[in-house]
Amino acid sequence: MKKVIVGFALLLVILAVSVMHKSTKAEMHVQAQAVQAAAETRPRDLELLKHPKVRAACAAHPEWEMEACQTIDQGEVSIGMTADQVRLSWGKPDKINATLSSERQREQWVYGKQYLYMQNGVLKSMQTPR
Repeated sequence: MKKVIVGFALLLVILAVSVMHKSTKAEMHVQAQAVQAAAETRPRDLELLKHPKVRAACAAHPEWEMEACQTIDQGEVSIGMTADQVRLSWGKPDKINATLSSERQREQWVYGKQYLYMQNGVLKSMQTPR
């Protein structure tokens, strides 16, 4: 009886792995289609950007999401942007206060009365006056 139960459990595991593999392949196919569609529309989207400097930077960095490029083009920043994207949007900070630890590098970028908090080169949080 134990052999039957073990055999049945093994069969269930094999079926579960098979279903997960098929699901993963389907998800990868959908992702590949989305990437291809974005690549096809990107040249048109880049032309809609107002600032030539932003357009050139976004063209040189195809890994940048178009939404980030549009945010930069509007002179704004958003959580998740890279240090390069923030500098492109807001320019050089007035001051950078750095904190180094064994695990990460954190920086406070000061722009007037606004503070951006970078961690390992990515914007993690912002503080703005009210």
